[in-house]
Amino acid sequence: MSAVVGGLRRAVSRVVPSVQASSALPTLVGQPTHESHPELLAPGELAPGIQASEFAARRASLAARMPLGSCALVPATAVAYMTGVIPYPYRQDADFLYLTGITQPGAVALITAGQGDMVLFVTDPDETRERWDGARCSAAAATDVFGAVAAYPMSELPRQLPRMLGSSSAVYYDAGRHASSELRALSTAELGVREGALRALRTLTHAARWRKSPGELALMARSSALAEAGLLRAMRQSGAPGVGEHHLAAGFERDCRWGGAARMAYPPVVASGADACTIHYSRNDKALAPGSALLFDGGCELHGYCSDVTRTWPVGGRFSPAQRDVYQVVHGVQQQLLEWCRPGATLRQLHEQSVRLLAEGVSDLGLLPGRSAGTIAQGAIRAFYPHSVGHWLGLDTHDVPGVAHDTPLQPGVTLTVEPGLYISDQERYGALAGIGVRIEDVVQINDSPGCSVLSRSVPTDADSIEEFIARGRGEGEPELP
Repeated sequence: MSAVVGGLRRAVSRVVPSVQASSALPTLVGQPTHESHPELLAPGELAPGIQASEFAARRASLAARMPLGSCALVPATAVAYMTGVIPYPYRQDADFLYLTGITQPGAVALITAGQGDMVLFVTDPDETRERWDGARCSAAAATDVFGAVAAYPMSELPRQLPRMLGSSSAVYYDAGRHASSELRALSTAELGVREGALRALRTLTHAARWRKSPGELALMARSSALAEAGLLRAMRQSGAPGVGEHHLAAGFERDCRWGGAARMAYPPVVASGADACTIHYSRNDKALAPGSALLFDGGCELHGYCSDVTRTWPVGGRFSPAQRDVYQVVHGVQQQLLEWCRPGATLRQLHEQSVRLLAEGVSDLGLLPGRSAGTIAQGAIRAFYPHSVGHWLGLDTHDVPGVAHDTPLQPGVTLTVEPGLYISDQERYGALAGIGVRIEDVVQINDSPGCSVLSRSVPTDADSIEEFIARGRGEGEPELP
């Protein structure tokens, strides 16, 4: 591949001469830069707190893990359409964003083993299209801003890419991912990939994305802070007359987006009453009933980085005795799990501990008379606790699934810790019927102490929740970060 890359470097002068003179115009980049958004980005940054040099280092790290003579093919996400010419809001592929810093569609990156040189295919210049959709990354921006050694218009991809890939001993490419239409139109044979040379890219990128850099951790903390502010406001507003689940969902999204988030990390769950027992309840269409408990699971995406926080609180400001009993079980379990979040532990171990502890809680609550906690943990617990205790968190909400749950935790890893109990609305459960509780925090693993809770400003202790709601009725709204 080195000969190919050398040729591509020589090709830059003939590929982009018509746009070199205009490359200083920020509109030709197709996304914020320091020149166009100095209030957002410092010189050299492609994302707040993350320099272009960090993206280059990520590519170099990926390249060092690939055998010489191989390459990685990484496409941007294709635009998806609701109907006709109306697109869904665009969201970039996490691997492509991690390696390039490009937030826009219409690009394909080729990264070669060795030093991690990158070739970019970008959208062909089209003045008519740009009048409707705005400018996209030009070939000049591909090299000058994003660090490509060469750039080609996308129309050249069917001719140039097979030549590049044909000389590669291995091609790391997740063929099933949502790639550009130009790339989807070509089979692996038409791409020039040798038989047996295709490898899964995610095996390399997921391992790299698992541990976060200081810049990434700062964005994770900011994303979590936005979710915290939205939840705090929802806690205070939930007891007002006429408030419904949809009001709180809308207010949460408003707070997050006002603070800079591009979108929700997932559809928020605003589940009051027995609907709290539906894990991914998303209708959010009921009025809040006095005396009910409310489970709110919300997160946002800030410059690519996701938050995911859940709290459960009483709509009227006071837990009923039954609600408090269930809540105390879940809160106690979560506090113990946070103490075990340290380097060397595994997510699987945390889950196993959560099953054991919650089974004890189910036994203590009398939900399964005559069964011991040990017996409940063997299987019956799934009726009350059907999900994992957590997941990796980062550029995706359920981040890097290629990293196994039995991988020892390391400093720089971020995950959620979210035990819960969900008691179906059946008469046999008496006063506990229809109570669902989940408490979820964003956790960062450190050297010492073992972890930091990035969403710690939203209270989890039952007494503190009641005090916050009562105090909030006489105060103004919480400030956004």
